This record gives sequence, C-alpha cells and structure tokens, in this order.
Amino acid sequence: MMKRLFWFSMGVLAGVFGWRYVKEKARDAASQITPAQVASDLYDGAVKLATQGAEIVRNLRAKDSSFVHQQGESKQSNIK
Repeated sequence: MMKRLFWFSMGVLAGVFGWRYVKEKARDAASQITPAQVASDLYDGAVKLATQGAEIVRNLRAKDSSFVHQQGESKQSNIK
C-alpha cells in the first residue's frame, strides 16, 4: 500500500511541476510573438518559396532543353 501511495504522489508531483513548466514556456513563447514578427516571417517564407519555385522551373527547363538537344543530335547521327 505504501509503495502505491509513494508512486501516486510522485506522479502527482511530476504532473504539477510539468504543468507549471509547460505553462511558463507557453507564456514566454506567446510574449515573443508579435503581429509584425508573424508578418515578417510569412513574407520571408513566401520569398523563399518563390525563389525555390523559380529555381526548380529553371532547372527543369535546362534539363528539358538539354534533353531535346541530345535527341536532335542522336537523330542526326542515325541519319548519316
């Protein structure tokens, strides 16, 4: 009986201290978030996404043009 009471009380203490820790961390995180910061983060993310998208399109076009160029050369070598 004492063993169960001991572990139950340890669980309650861990829960209470864990809840206080989480509450403090959430309060700290909420105080750091401002509307200007959120807008800045969204803008930076959109710029990064657009840059990566443009780079992907550029790479795909380069691969496509090199593939078409290689196909043209192979057809000309087969004709000779």
